[in-house]
Amino acid sequence: MNGEDGRQSGLSALLPLRVGGRHYAENLVRLDLLFSSLIHHGAPRLLDELVVVVRADELGVVGPHLERWRSDLPLEVRIEDEHFPAFRDFQRPWQVRPWQRQQIIKLNAAALTRAPFVLTLDPDVIAVKPITREALLPGGRALLEPESRGVHRRWWRDSARLLDVDPGMARPGMGVTPALLSTAVLDEVQRRLEEVGGREWMEVLLTSYCEWTEYTLYLLAAERSGLVDRHHLWGDDPTAPARLQTDPSISIWTAAGATRASIERLFAPDIPGLFTVVQSSSGLSAREVAVVAAAHFPVREVATGPPPALPASSKLGERFRGAARLAAQAIYRLRAGVRARRRRSRRSLEVTLET
Repeated sequence: MNGEDGRQSGLSALLPLRVGGRHYAENLVRLDLLFSSLIHHGAPRLLDELVVVVRADELGVVGPHLERWRSDLPLEVRIEDEHFPAFRDFQRPWQVRPWQRQQIIKLNAAALTRAPFVLTLDPDVIAVKPITREALLPGGRALLEPESRGVHRRWWRDSARLLDVDPGMARPGMGVTPALLSTAVLDEVQRRLEEVGGREWMEVLLTSYCEWTEYTLYLLAAERSGLVDRHHLWGDDPTAPARLQTDPSISIWTAAGATRASIERLFAPDIPGLFTVVQSSSGLSAREVAVVAAAHFPVREVATGPPPALPASSKLGERFRGAARLAAQAIYRLRAGVRARRRRSRRSLEVTLET
């Protein structure tokens, strides 16, 4: 499918999913809420496919659950273990946090789907307005939701260091999930990480003990290669047909804003944004959110059994892993600082020799 100017506008969605462990125990209920909202608000054939990436040890629970939705959504399942062997190679306590596993999965979207554009999703995302492909990809370019880089300064600076670019703190940044990504830009992210890091891009990320994120890497790489305007339209552009997300100050990220009234506010017609977030760490149960959402669209819950039980981690083990990560970060930052000074010295010498 092509946009008005001839550019491709195929669209898939990508959803990394984990359901085992205390932080993810309600993700299947949240998934039902997300899927219900997509079915209600999404135009027919909104997505070419909806790719769900699951762990092999959780497929027995997730697989039957997804089957109950297959007649309503173009679901495709990818097994994490088959597509991300690097995760098996980096299992030390300070490596591959679940949060960063999800980020790497999203950065590898081009290997998981054929569409030129990918809508990234998490189970705590909800569609709150009618959505068409034309609204998401106006003129064949994907909406890009702006957010100040000052909100997460460390993310931008650490990602810029990995790409060897200026973090551009005065320029607009981009919001977090849900986001629309171009697979052409994702290819550029991977290429640049390997060019600067001298290793396969996943290995670069898994051994860089800093606060890089998928979206800061994405926009910085797109800016460096001049791909932003080619593949994206900023959501605050006067010609943009919609905002991709509810204003972050309206979405629910923490327990401070986790009230029934704040959930209801997300569905108000005067609030712009096609999607909103009720973060799972806010303390609101998935069923509390579903009760409010059910007043705005039909919510279907599919129960296929409890989530898989994983070995409980002790507080001592969690403290050890946390301390190990902090130590790894300190060593990494020290070495990164030395490398940066060496690069600046080489550039200064090159300039001196040229003059």
